[in-house]
Amino acid sequence: MSAGNSPRRVRVGFASAEHLHFSALMRAALECATAEVVGMSIEDAEHRAFLSDRFPSVPVFATDAELFDRGQPEAIVTTHNNRDAVPVVCEAARRGIHVMKEKPMASTLAGADRMVAACSRHGVRLMVNWPTNWSPALHHAKALADSGTIGQVWQVYNRSGHGGPPRDFMQRDPVARVGWGWLMERDLNGGGASVDFCSYGVAASLWFMGRPGKVTAFGGRYSKDYFTVDDNATVLLGYSHGHSVAEGTWTQPATAHRIPLMIYGTEGSIAVTRGSELQLAIRPAAGQQPEVQTITAPDLPAHMLSGVAHFTHCILTGEDFAGLVSGSLGRDAQEVMEAAMMAMRTGATVSLPLPGFLD
Repeated sequence: MSAGNSPRRVRVGFASAEHLHFSALMRAALECATAEVVGMSIEDAEHRAFLSDRFPSVPVFATDAELFDRGQPEAIVTTHNNRDAVPVVCEAARRGIHVMKEKPMASTLAGADRMVAACSRHGVRLMVNWPTNWSPALHHAKALADSGTIGQVWQVYNRSGHGGPPRDFMQRDPVARVGWGWLMERDLNGGGASVDFCSYGVAASLWFMGRPGKVTAFGGRYSKDYFTVDDNATVLLGYSHGHSVAEGTWTQPATAHRIPLMIYGTEGSIAVTRGSELQLAIRPAAGQQPEVQTITAPDLPAHMLSGVAHFTHCILTGEDFAGLVSGSLGRDAQEVMEAAMMAMRTGATVSLPLPGFLD
């Protein structure tokens, strides 16, 4: 601790603002006691001016190189598109700069493997930020599952989505033009709704059940005629002891009831219904009626309130990243998504592991 019992703050730079999560991440960083925001790099001139007005206290640079050279960050949060994040992460690692990549990790498994290798070679931390990781209910569900409360977990079911990129996104503000634009480019994103939203369920399944042995998937452009990528998809993860379902949609403008993340076990099930609320159902004893308990999860510590808070805390303390956000889990989620894209193209079930980028 420094003078006055104030924690040391990590110098954090934001490399790109392409991801639609950028503004929420920046606000969290500016409010974080362990982060000092030293700049943001935004290549598009209109986008740069727009976000400079939104965040006037943050120095702005036109390129990542300027951010690195003039901002002198110790760590970066990169919200580059999934393809172009790879060389930026590798360059940051070469400079000894820790990296947080906003989910998912990359557009391809080869890109994710390059990230992991570069950060390992240069001894820097690599975190992949899944916003769902900051849910107290999710962490309490994992503690219950790990304790054996619901027996052996045999399925994770997750549906994520929204209405997707609007038809007129190019005519909206530069955040919409840039943020929606790359998501609809297969080369930059890796897919469509599948990569954007099925990946949440894939990451959750990996955390609760480990790596699957096979993957199949279904998806396509079902209703958005201005898309060139899938607007809906379902990924099935096959295990020796069960299977998981990860659904993603860009055609759901509204839903009558929020669909919870479900964890099914041999002796019960858990529904993660809200940020701090979950429901637990246990197999009743013979002759007893089943009951559903509604549980309020305990609050998470301050360093688990946002991605930036946890990232900087772990840099300062050397602690492992908690929950879904390790680089290794992010890499394995990328492997599952790559297998899913192969399965959607071919109609075949794809066995894991896939060949890595060195094979």
